[in-house]
Amino acid sequence: MTPGVQLPARLRADCSVCAALCCVIPPFDASQGFGFDKPAETPCRHLCADHRCGIHAGLVERGFEGCVAFDCLGAGQRLTALAVERFSSADWRGRPEVARWLFQAYPRMRQAQEWLARLSLAAAVSGLGALQTLADELDAELARCPDWSADEQRAWQARVQAALAPLAENRASSN
Repeated sequence: MTPGVQLPARLRADCSVCAALCCVIPPFDASQGFGFDKPAETPCRHLCADHRCGIHAGLVERGFEGCVAFDCLGAGQRLTALAVERFSSADWRGRPEVARWLFQAYPRMRQAQEWLARLSLAAAVSGLGALQTLADELDAELARCPDWSADEQRAWQARVQAALAPLAENRASSN
C-alpha cells in the first residue's frame, strides 16, 4: 500500500460490534492455518457466549494463523448492524430466521466490502474522482446488499471490474 493511504474506518473490522460472523459462517480448513477443520455455518469451538474468541490472546501459538490474517473489511459489523435494524437482533444462536439471513448475506457483504476497499484505495492512490464516486455509490447501496439478486450482484461486480481495469492495464504497460 502507498504510505499514508489507509482504508476508511467503515472498511476496517471492529469485532466489538460484530456477532462473530467470521467465527461461524465460513468453513475452517486446518491446512490453511485454522487449527482444525470446521464446516460452514458452525460456530468455532472457541467462540464464547459473548461472541468473543476464548483463545484470542494465543491464536498463533494454538495454530490459528488464519484467524489472525483474516480481515472481513468491516462486513461483519455492517451486517450485524443491518440485522439489528431488520430483526431488532443479531442473535444467530437463538433466532433461526436471523441465522438464515446472516448466513446467506455474509458472503455477499464480504465481497461487496472487498470491492469497496479496492475502489477506495484505488481512488486514493490514483486521484481519480470517478473511482471515489463509484465507491460512494456502492457504499450507499450496501444496506440493500443482503437483498441483491444474483443479477444485481453480477452488475456491481462488472461495474467494479470495469472501473479498476484501466489501472491494471496501466500497470501492465509500465512494466
